[in-house]
Amino acid sequence: MIDTAVLTNNGRRLTREFGQNISFSRVTEGTFVPNTGAVGSGSTITFMAYGSVEPTPNQEVNGTTVLQDDLQVFLESNVAGDVPAVGDVATISGIAYRVLSVRTYVVLGVNVLFKLQLRI
Repeated sequence: MIDTAVLTNNGRRLTREFGQNISFSRVTEGTFVPNTGAVGSGSTITFMAYGSVEPTPNQEVNGTTVLQDDLQVFLESNVAGDVPAVGDVATISGIAYRVLSVRTYVVLGVNVLFKLQLRI
């Protein structure tokens, strides 16, 4: 039987060894306030995770949905359980990137690793 803790720890070990700390932020929309008819102010959620940042391989570039300047990030499944989402902003070395896609690698029901496509 496969131990999911071992798989998660192996993914974490690899991203820690070859990766860097990445900050993520997500702006949530405000909710509708019936009394005033307005939308309340939103909030910003932030979290950190370790990821290995790499250029997109040439064979994945198609010139429309995947561009040469896009980055791919292999992100650990972090302890807090925060999951990146399309539209989040990832800050790497002071540069802000939009998250365009998120692919989750799941083993035995456990998120082990995420593959992100990022663009400036």
